[in-house]
Parts: sequence; structure tokens; C-alpha cells
Amino acid sequence: MYDFLTGFVPRKLKDLFRWAEYLFAASPAIFAALQKLAAYAVTRVDVSTENAALKTMWEDFLRKVIGIRALAIATGLDVKIYGNSLISVYKPFDRFLVCGHKSCGAHTGITQVRYTFQLKSLKCKYECASCKQPTVGSFHDIQVKNKKRITVIRWDPKLIDIDYNPITGTSRYYYTIPAELKTKVTKGNPHIINTMPIEFLRTIQQDKIFEFAPGQIYHQKTPSPAGIDAQWGMPPLLCTIKMFYYAAVLRKANEAIALDHIVPFRVLHPAPATGAADPVKSLGLGNWQAMMTENIKQWRRDPLHIMMSPTALGVSMMGGQGRSLLTLGETKEADDAIIAGLGIPREFVYGGLTLAGSGISLRMLENQLETDSEQQNEQLMWIIDQCASILGWAPVAAKFVPFKLIDDTEQKAALMQLQQILGNPMSKDTMLSSYDIDVKKERDKGIQEQLDDMRAQIKLQREQQKLQNSASMQADQAAQQGQGMQYNPQAVVAKADEIVAQLGPMDQGTRQSQLDHLSQTDPVLSAVVKDRMSAQATMLKQQASAELKQQQTGGGQPPMV
Repeated sequence: MYDFLTGFVPRKLKDLFRWAEYLFAASPAIFAALQKLAAYAVTRVDVSTENAALKTMWEDFLRKVIGIRALAIATGLDVKIYGNSLISVYKPFDRFLVCGHKSCGAHTGITQVRYTFQLKSLKCKYECASCKQPTVGSFHDIQVKNKKRITVIRWDPKLIDIDYNPITGTSRYYYTIPAELKTKVTKGNPHIINTMPIEFLRTIQQDKIFEFAPGQIYHQKTPSPAGIDAQWGMPPLLCTIKMFYYAAVLRKANEAIALDHIVPFRVLHPAPATGAADPVKSLGLGNWQAMMTENIKQWRRDPLHIMMSPTALGVSMMGGQGRSLLTLGETKEADDAIIAGLGIPREFVYGGLTLAGSGISLRMLENQLETDSEQQNEQLMWIIDQCASILGWAPVAAKFVPFKLIDDTEQKAALMQLQQILGNPMSKDTMLSSYDIDVKKERDKGIQEQLDDMRAQIKLQREQQKLQNSASMQADQAAQQGQGMQYNPQAVVAKADEIVAQLGPMDQGTRQSQLDHLSQTDPVLSAVVKDRMSAQATMLKQQASAELKQQQTGGGQPPMV
């Protein structure tokens, strides 16, 4: 069973991880397939709790601080590439330097002083701001409940080792700190020293491997056979390695063919003839070659150039048969085999996947993605528990909204028809969940909209009453000052509404001119007209806003409840 390409297959797990990275970066088919698989099943997060304030707080934290959707896609991509994803939550802390003088012992923020780090003693040499003397201070860390400084760390599987107990199924995780990070610590890089947990600094000081505390690392992995490194997940790209090698050999051959045989080599010569008329015997080939070279140069400068030749010309072609030598079909078959090895339909990568043509393939892919979604939900709950213990918040239940790969419109239409014929055979929640509509949220939105409409109506009535009172007061004042007769408030309002209707179709300049003239002839009526126009503009704006909300929530959706 041994062939040439078998000699290139990795023998160690960590080497397999490196090859998986290379395949992901070098193969367009693998890159596109894994990116889509990792992102397709990730939806929005739904937090479940009766406490509205707590719900808003967790949703804001998961979305803005953790970036939970981007994190789920990234960890899903790690699983698709390595077969494993290992994460932990960084617990923020403030680091202080404790003055080494017994008479002082002042605590100084490490970011507030310039120091020289001493790895051998895990202390810093600096000048104490309290006692004003040079000192060697030790570290004192205080954990803080700052949600903005919490981050989720994705660990490189190539640097992780697992001590697995096959009897209990438990594992202990170890991390080999990379040499680059050790060098930065040794040189006293302030950014690293100020923020690296003291446990990592002690590990570097002792030149050992770091061991994670139980429960501080979450391991998500793909299923693997019980007899092959059960503590690790098997990289899905394992079965595609030899096929990728084969496709690489074909592409290398196509490259050589393209360089050597695609562009033909043209030879220009006098056309052959028979007997004494052979031009080779009668022409000076040196002069003929010089003349041909000069005419070709002139033709390149001027495509309309006409060349005069003393004899007929011939052109012979060498090469140019590269297209018939290319292995395009074999390369395509190798790429298709790679996609099949990943367990997804070819159309999922290249498009054209339809419900009618690939129902079984879609159903199998949906089952696979639902399993991935369940693992992401477990990871989400682990992150919430870790962050709740850090921040002191009450933990909540949360999950990604269930997704459906197949959007079966016929099934939805059948449910709607059944609902109408049998008369509410199922709950509204069951009915509207197929449209990804939350009944409780929509009901709350409906109540809120009705309350907003009632508030707007009450405000309009208050403005109208205020307007009538204002018109009556102005009329009484005008009568007392001898500027006119007693005004009837209802008649004034009716006259104002008539004038507002007349001013509506006018342009802005004409409307303003009419208002200025009215203010000079009848100030009371002018004030009422302006108030009525302002009230009318407010009412039209509220109506437009209500119509826009109705279009956004009701357009193309089933009736709201």
C-alpha cells in the first residue's frame, strides 16, 4: 500500500497540525469550505432571564466586550483545521510593587514607575515614590472586576500537551511557553511584565512547562477513534493530505507545461519552391533577413505598414500544444475528492446548492452543523460561568438561536393553511418560530407601540387645549387695548384652520409673505395660524414614523400578535 506520496505524510500529531495550517492557507477549496462551515451555524445569542436589566447587561457584555459571534467563528475554524479548540478566560488584575524597605512598604502601581525587571528574583528595581529611595520591590496583584479588560484566549494546539487518563476520561493540560515570549520577559518588556499573570512569570523563571488549573481551560474537539490519541480531536484535513499532495504534483506539471508549451515559437522563412525557382538559391539571405527584421519593427510601430517582399513568405510554428497536455480534468477531480473528504457537497463551496436537487446532502450537512452548534452552546455557557465568577454577576442561561439550513417555504405555507382550516391547531409560538420570530418580543413591541400612540394622542390634545387658551388670551388682550373687537376662540380656530389649508400648497416664499401680511393686519389670528401649522407638522411627523415602523415590522411577515 506504500506509494511515493506516502513518504510525505506527517508521523507526529504536532506535525499534522502544521500541515493542516498549510493546507488551509494553500488550498482555495479547503479555505472556502472551512470558512463557510465555521461561520454558517453561528447565529445571534439569546439570553434567557426574567431580569430585564440583567439580560441587557449580559447581552451588551457578550456582544461588545467578548465579541461572542466572532469568537464562535474563530473557535469553530480552529476545530475544522486542527480538530481541536482550546480557550481560557483572562482574569484582569492590577499589579503593584511593594517597597522593599521595612520602614516603608508602600504599594506603587507598576505602570506609574520606571523599573528594571529581575527575572531571577521576580522583583523590580525602582525608586520608591513614598520614601524617595532606590528599592527592590516584589509583586502584589489585586484582581479587579473590570468587564472591559476580560478577554478570551485561544491557545495554539501545537504548544499544548495533554496528560489523559483513559479510565476516568479526565485530562490535565500543559502549555509550553514559546521562546519569543520568554525572550521578551527576560529583556523586561514592560507591556508583558505589567499584564502577564504571576504564574507564567514563575514558570519562565523556573524554566518549566506551565500547568493549567483544573477547569480553567475549555477543550472543544472533533470525535476521533478510541485507539488514536483519544485525548485529542482528529483534524478533519487528515484524509485530504495525500490528495492535496497529488493535486500539488498535477499543478506543478501544469506549470511546467504552461511555461514550455503554451506560447508557440514562430519561424519566418522564404516559402519553399521547386527547381530553379527556389528563392534560397537566388536570394541573398543576409540582406533578406535584415529587410524582414526592419519591416517587422516598422509594423510594430505602425500596424498599417505594408511590406514589399521579393518572394513568398512562410511561417512555421514550434510548440503551442500545451492546452492538450494540461491535466485540468485530473486537477478538478483531485479538488472534488478533497471537498468530499471534508464531508460537504461540492455546491456548498462553488454555489448552486438547491433544495430540490440536493435534499439528502443538505439534510446530512444540517445534522453536522447542528452538532457544531451544540458544542458552541456548551462553550458559550462555560464562558458565561467563568465571567460571572470574575465579575460577581448572576449567571444566566444563553444559547445561539437555532438555525435551519433548509428554508422550506412549502412546509411554512402548509402550516399557515393548516392554521386557517383547523382554527388554531397549534400555539402562536410554534407557528411563528418557523419564521424566526419571538412571540414574546413581538407582543412587548405591540404593547409599547400602543402606549406610544396613546402618549402622542394625549400630547396632541394638550397642545390643542394650549392653543385655544392662547388664542382666547390674545383676543382678550387685544380687546382691552382697543385693538379690535372681542374674539370668539372657536371662530378664530376655525378661521385659522381654513388659512392653514390655503397655505399648504404654496411655496415657502409665498407662504412666509402671507404670514407676514397677516401678522400686521391681525396679530391674534396670525399667532393661532402659526400654532396650528406647528401642531399639524408634529402630527404628520408622528404618523410618518408610525407608518415606517409598521413597514419595518410587518412587511412580508405573518400577522403580529
